[in-house]
Amino acid sequence: MNSMKLSAIALSLAAAGAIAQTAPAEVPAAAPAAESPAAAPAAAPATPAAEASKADSTAAQTAAQPAATEQTAAEQAAVQPAAEAKPTTETKPAETAKVEESKTAEAAPAAEPEKKEEVAKAEKPKAEESKAETSGASFVDRLNISKADAAPEAKKAIEFKISGQAEFDAYASMRNDDEKDLYHRFASTVDVDFEVKFNDQWSAQVEIEADGSGTAPSAYYNGAFVKYTRNENFALKFGDLAFAEGAFNYYKYDDPAYNAAGMVEHDLRGLELDLYGLQLGLGFTTAEDDASCNGIALDDNGNPLPVNDICKSYDAHVAYQFDFAGQALRPFAHYKSWQEAKANEFHAGLEAALEFGPFAIHAVYGLHADNLTEDEPKATHAFLAEPTFKVANVTVKGGFFYALFDDDAPTVHGTEIPEYMFAYGEGDIKLTDAFTVGLLGELHTNSLDDDTDLGTLEFGTRLYFNPVDGLDVTSFVMAILPMGDDWEKVGHEASVSTEDYGENTSLKFGVETVFSF
Repeated sequence: MNSMKLSAIALSLAAAGAIAQTAPAEVPAAAPAAESPAAAPAAAPATPAAEASKADSTAAQTAAQPAATEQTAAEQAAVQPAAEAKPTTETKPAETAKVEESKTAEAAPAAEPEKKEEVAKAEKPKAEESKAETSGASFVDRLNISKADAAPEAKKAIEFKISGQAEFDAYASMRNDDEKDLYHRFASTVDVDFEVKFNDQWSAQVEIEADGSGTAPSAYYNGAFVKYTRNENFALKFGDLAFAEGAFNYYKYDDPAYNAAGMVEHDLRGLELDLYGLQLGLGFTTAEDDASCNGIALDDNGNPLPVNDICKSYDAHVAYQFDFAGQALRPFAHYKSWQEAKANEFHAGLEAALEFGPFAIHAVYGLHADNLTEDEPKATHAFLAEPTFKVANVTVKGGFFYALFDDDAPTVHGTEIPEYMFAYGEGDIKLTDAFTVGLLGELHTNSLDDDTDLGTLEFGTRLYFNPVDGLDVTSFVMAILPMGDDWEKVGHEASVSTEDYGENTSLKFGVETVFSF
């Protein structure tokens, strides 16, 4: 009996151990339920009655144990496939998520540069605006510190400037005659301009000048004007004005106050408008250029004009400057009237300055007329061409002038046209930046009458010294050979318009010094 009980207890313990090993870890409650029958005998010894009843219950449990074991095995079989299938169903979404994340990660590098570029473009104007505001602000503004109101801008002071030019010349000459004396003479000029600039648009100028033979010419007031400049294309002047056109480049006749192929200086007090190359002038003739105001105006019979007929002259001037591609054309016209039927004067013409590489030419056509409503005097036509050719440090320049005067009633405007024809040529070599040597030859007619024979041939050398800007020293030595037969005639001096050289060869020296300030 005892052996049967022991066998039943051993069998129960073995079954409980098998169940504990096969049960899943998630169900820990099954082990205590299986172990409680076996643990009870070990805890305390049982009484005989209790052991008998316990044996009966143990037998019943032993009989039911195979069924429970089979049921537990069936439950484990059902649980284990589910447990094995669960990881599969749970892993699939994780793997799908990983695949999607890998695709997103692959697409992200391609999308990130574009996105960053768009963000950078959107933020760049803001950054530049912020930077501009910061850089444009003062140090106090950046610190956001309040400051006092700025002081009012000071009024611009009036600008005052003095400029001008001075010239002093010395000349000597000797004729190859019986005496062979050496003669000398002087010439002096000073021109001083006082300019006042009130602001960027308004200015004024006054000129004091002294010009004449000798070493002490008298100084005199030579005009003043006020100028309004709106811009480089519009200016208005009123006051004392001077207009001259078609001046010579030739060194003997290059002062437009005395000589010009187009028109010598005409002085007036009035208005001048400069508008996009157009020049307009209108005013009353000043006393220095108005013979009637000087009291020497005469009528047709040579008698002085009445007092109420003097100081009535006026001038009108028009010119236009065409500038294109380095070339310049300037047509001009000037009318002067004494408000008398036979007392008016007219100039018109065209001046051109053209350049073609190393070659350039200055050309002038001038029309000179008096008494426009009368048949006489006849108009005079003047033509001038002065070409220049320059290569490296060598310059060749020349000129040709010819004026057509009527034989019977020519128009002559004082010294405006010095002689009816002359030609010259000069070749210069620049030895240094400050020193140039020139050789020249000239042909002159020395008269306004083309029926006379008073020509001269002149040749020599000219030396140019320019050590600094604003200082020019020119010296020359010239030999003058009379070529015409009329030099030997008595009374030939009446036809000479330049200088009476006589029939003998002459030698001339000279030094001219000019400086600007």
